[in-house]
Amino acid sequence: MRCEEIHAHLADHLAGTLAPDVSGEVAEHLRTCRTCGIEAEGLDETWQMLGTVPADRPNSGAMRARLDAALVGYQHGLRVESARPARFAQTTTNGMRFAAAAAVLVLGVIIGRQTAPPPAVDPQLAMLREELRDMRQMVTLSLLQQQSASERLKGVSFTTQIEQPGSEVTLALLDTLIHDPNVSVRLATIDALKRFAARDNVRLGMIEALARQTSPLVQIALIDFLVDTNGRDAADTLRRLSSDPMVDQAVRGRATEALQQIG
Repeated sequence: MRCEEIHAHLADHLAGTLAPDVSGEVAEHLRTCRTCGIEAEGLDETWQMLGTVPADRPNSGAMRARLDAALVGYQHGLRVESARPARFAQTTTNGMRFAAAAAVLVLGVIIGRQTAPPPAVDPQLAMLREELRDMRQMVTLSLLQQQSASERLKGVSFTTQIEQPGSEVTLALLDTLIHDPNVSVRLATIDALKRFAARDNVRLGMIEALARQTSPLVQIALIDFLVDTNGRDAADTLRRLSSDPMVDQAVRGRATEALQQIG
């Protein structure tokens, strides 16, 4: 295994998530290549230090407000839809709605903290900061690929600590939003992507995600995002949602209202 191949596996090697055959090749290379061995030792030290960083204390007030907003939006969508002429009968159970909302409260809300360091004057400090940024991106991308939903949630949360993340991070978040099987991970990803709302590829990715989603809570969260960012490009998708009898009643109502809001 060549040195450039080793770099792509270092994060998974430190996390212990490599397949046995690949892990053996990486370990053997690190024993024989002094350069890669030194890099792995430095990264391992940083990895261990990251493990000692205490997690942010959950902001229960903000989490409660996020849940309340989701419920209000859902109920408002129901009222809007019920005011339209009834064409199709569609029933949903309150128990399922509130169970899904509870999932938002328990797992779906990631409260990120973003700090901006003072401008760097020392070139060495700037280099270290750049290396830390690259390392955080590598850790984030690795976490987003884990099988455990809780690990993927950590990866989504970790993106809030990356200054000016590259396109790899935003693309990974968009891929997670579209394909992740866990509703809570997808909801957390929407929150993480809000800081990139000015990017055209993020807005277009949100529209694509909305067209593919089947979870009412995720659909409503995406509609709220598009309304907040004045996403007129989403008009066709919203129009299809508002008239699709297979779509949840509350989502149809919220999509109808969103069309009026974005003009």
